[in-house]
Amino acid sequence: MWVHVDAAYAGSACICLKFRQYIDGIEGANSFSLNAQKWFFTALDCCCLWVKNLSALTKSMSTDFEAIKLWLVIRSYGLANLRNFLISHVKMAKCFEGLVRTDERFEVVVPRNFALVCFRISPSTISRANPTPSDEKCVNKVNCKLLEAINGSGRVYMSHAVVGGMYVLCCAIGASLIEEKHEAMDWKVVQEHVDAILSLTMY
Repeated sequence: MWVHVDAAYAGSACICLKFRQYIDGIEGANSFSLNAQKWFFTALDCCCLWVKNLSALTKSMSTDFEAIKLWLVIRSYGLANLRNFLISHVKMAKCFEGLVRTDERFEVVVPRNFALVCFRISPSTISRANPTPSDEKCVNKVNCKLLEAINGSGRVYMSHAVVGGMYVLCCAIGASLIEEKHEAMDWKVVQEHVDAILSLTMY
């Protein structure tokens, strides 16, 4: 059996010694990959793939390598600066997560490990704002509207995920030019739009 570890987003963090424990046991895998464009400042598309037995891979398929994209990033920033970027992004995400937790209208859906914060307007908040019963479908609809409003503002861009039928907003901090002031602006935009959405009586 070929055991593959897909670390598409978080794999980039493993260049930082403080996050290396997240790949403990990786020596038991046959291959490991990460997508450098997701948190390594590389243009689309660039996937880094390590394999224990290179010949097994090359015999099974043809391969095209576009390594110059990643080479340019590493040459431009250097390993130390890349580490500093990723660590600062994690700190900013931790701060953003803290802001979400201080607002009782929201809930952090899963604990943050790296620079991705998954959150949503909580079902109890929607039940208080909406006179009709709020099921999961209604909760998802309200959160979807919030994301559309945030992205429609043109000031912030967030993504979403649906996990186990639950629609969640995803704030991923990972741009090379992002600063703490931007993270504060992100939260301000979220609050502005949640106020508007929750002021509606019907969803």
